[in-house]
Amino acid sequence: MTNIAEFNRLDLELKREFYTSFKEAMEELERCFSRLDSKYDQETINEMFRAVHSVKGNSHMVFLDSVAEVCHKLEDIADQIRQGDYLYTPAQGEFMTFVFARLEQLIAEAISLGSIPDIHVEILLKGVSHVYDASLSTRDSVIQTTLESFSGILTNSEDESEQVLKRLAQQGSGAVQASVPELNQSFDGLAFMASVAQRVSSQSIQQPGDQEKLLSLCLWLNDRLGSVVDEDQLRAAFYFQVLGARFVSSPVFDIALRSASWEKKKALEQLELSAGFLKLSNQWDEAAKIVLQSYERYDGLGPLELKGDEINQGSMIIALIRYYQQCYFKLKKDHKIKIAVSKSLSRINSEKNYRFSPEIVLLFNQMVHSDVLGVSL
Repeated sequence: MTNIAEFNRLDLELKREFYTSFKEAMEELERCFSRLDSKYDQETINEMFRAVHSVKGNSHMVFLDSVAEVCHKLEDIADQIRQGDYLYTPAQGEFMTFVFARLEQLIAEAISLGSIPDIHVEILLKGVSHVYDASLSTRDSVIQTTLESFSGILTNSEDESEQVLKRLAQQGSGAVQASVPELNQSFDGLAFMASVAQRVSSQSIQQPGDQEKLLSLCLWLNDRLGSVVDEDQLRAAFYFQVLGARFVSSPVFDIALRSASWEKKKALEQLELSAGFLKLSNQWDEAAKIVLQSYERYDGLGPLELKGDEINQGSMIIALIRYYQQCYFKLKKDHKIKIAVSKSLSRINSEKNYRFSPEIVLLFNQMVHSDVLGVSL
């Protein structure tokens, strides 16, 4: 573990320089993750790896060996991505950002208090090891479970730390099993769709938003509508519309009101193709219908010419959240977050009774003003 006595003997200025270099590396990593969330780039992957490697080496130099050990495991994860063994996903960037934020907190404590409790480092090492050991198909779900297990570690409470360790220990056996699939293991189609959709989304420059946040907005609207759609069906439709976007030419829908009949026919063929994958299993029939109708308009001018209550409510939910995402992403380039959200809301309100049902638009307004988006207007 950390040779804290040797660290404490170092000149205070040297320790502060180390802390500053650590913060700079964190900022570099955040820039890398931001670029990778928008577009995959090998040079950015290499920069990410070098930043982690640098922090590991610097930690050894100032005798913070336990910090270096955690960084070494993070470096192994970064190397897996660099070597192409794993695709980068936003979840991995979020996980590494969280771990580095906690390490920064521990380093600050070492400088000010002269100690780093072993249990705090043990928690990080176990969590990072769970993620490193996870298989390709389960890594993002293991990351989510690990972050949930980490809940409370920023409080510095010893009692809470013990609880975190217990949660990680309980998770560990499940994480190992997930990384070595057995022949008789049941296939979780929903988890698979979530994993693949996240990988597709991470490589898109058109839809770089937080996938899980957008899904939570869909689920919130469905709940306020009285759970009119089965939650698993809505989740499957949401994940697959991310995949289906690869088959759908969005400009066709942007000009739906003035497009020629052959263009609408082509658009419908592409939607049927994307929904068809869900129809391969009878389990996802409703999800397939949601995807197929997800570009319909409340006024009946969509590809299928369905109108009002003829349109699946899940389709209307996904259509509105997708429209919000597109508006927000475009406006965020030129405006602050609060202004971008406000302008996006204004555009959605202008489409009431045209693109969207008045009921869902009303609920979206309530969602924005109740701070569900994390922005107070």
